[in-house]
Amino acid sequence: MDALSTLQSPLVLTIAVLGLGLLSAALAAIAKLRRTQEEMRISKEFFQSTFESAAVGMAVADQGGHYIKVNRAMCNFVGYSEAELLGMSYHDVTHPDDLKENVQARARLLSGELPTFHQEKRYVRKDGQIVWALMVASQVLDRNGRVAYSVGQMLNIEPQKKVERDLLESRRQLRELSSHQTTLLEEERKHIAREIHDELGQRLTALKMEISLLRLCFGNNPELFRIAEEMRSLADSTIDVVRQVASNLRPAALDLGLVPAIEWLAEDLQLRSEISCQLEIGNEEFIMDDTQATVAFRVVQESLTNIARHSGASEVHIALWDGDAQLHLRIHDNGCGFNPVTASKQESFGLLGMRERVLAMGGTLQLDSTPGQGTTVSIQMPLQENDRK
Repeated sequence: MDALSTLQSPLVLTIAVLGLGLLSAALAAIAKLRRTQEEMRISKEFFQSTFESAAVGMAVADQGGHYIKVNRAMCNFVGYSEAELLGMSYHDVTHPDDLKENVQARARLLSGELPTFHQEKRYVRKDGQIVWALMVASQVLDRNGRVAYSVGQMLNIEPQKKVERDLLESRRQLRELSSHQTTLLEEERKHIAREIHDELGQRLTALKMEISLLRLCFGNNPELFRIAEEMRSLADSTIDVVRQVASNLRPAALDLGLVPAIEWLAEDLQLRSEISCQLEIGNEEFIMDDTQATVAFRVVQESLTNIARHSGASEVHIALWDGDAQLHLRIHDNGCGFNPVTASKQESFGLLGMRERVLAMGGTLQLDSTPGQGTTVSIQMPLQENDRK
């Protein structure tokens, strides 16, 4: 018995020690589990509190895109109750024009390709009103690291979008007003040019004829003959000035079409300067309405005026063609060029005027210029079907 007791005592002691160790470990594990559960409870309560009190709309959606949790701000934003939204998908409240982009981005999110994505999108409220929001979606992973849900945050940007819409509308109205004023100005130019040409021009021509008759009558009087000759020369120069003024206001060639008008501008440039002007006309017979032709003509006129005054160019190339229901016009010179950013106010206003004329026609104007490498002005304007042959 003594020997047995001697053997059992260490064994009992060992078992007791092991038992105490296991008990201590179990108690520590229980304490850690309780701490973890408490931390999870606090985290859950914090998330719940933050989720519900967030000023921005928040929603949790499952893999199929159905809402499984939404906050009060989200309900207020789209006008549905929480119970109604929990039976709906994000498809149901997304504007049809924005749905495709949303679906594609969310598929990349759920596949793990994107950890997050954002999109400016329109939501359709319960009352049918369209509202804009910046939506930011993120992944929610399960314990295996797979995407289980997505969390979306919706920031209401409708006020900013309204400002943008109002600004665009103001610009549209200003452009329409500018276009209307330009049209009125061109009509007034046309009227004044015709009045000068028809009325003043004819009267000056008649005056020249009368002076010529007087000149014949004064053939025997050298002094009077000299005066009559000077008067006739003055009448000739005045008629030339009147014709030039009328042409500057509205060249008669423009009544024949854009191509003759541009040819007139090119010839006039070569007469007034030593600049060679080459024309490349892709279609001699295309027809435009008067407003479009006038806009294109003024762009060429302004460009050639700037070239003659500032470029120091020796050659100008003008190309005009139509394609893809568009009028294409390009004016290029081999002059000194300039930096559009640092252009003078006068040059900027001229460029702005040309651009506004083209924009009013639904077109675009592009300016390419580099110091020492010349300047190119290119425009495109849409042509209506009945404007093309």
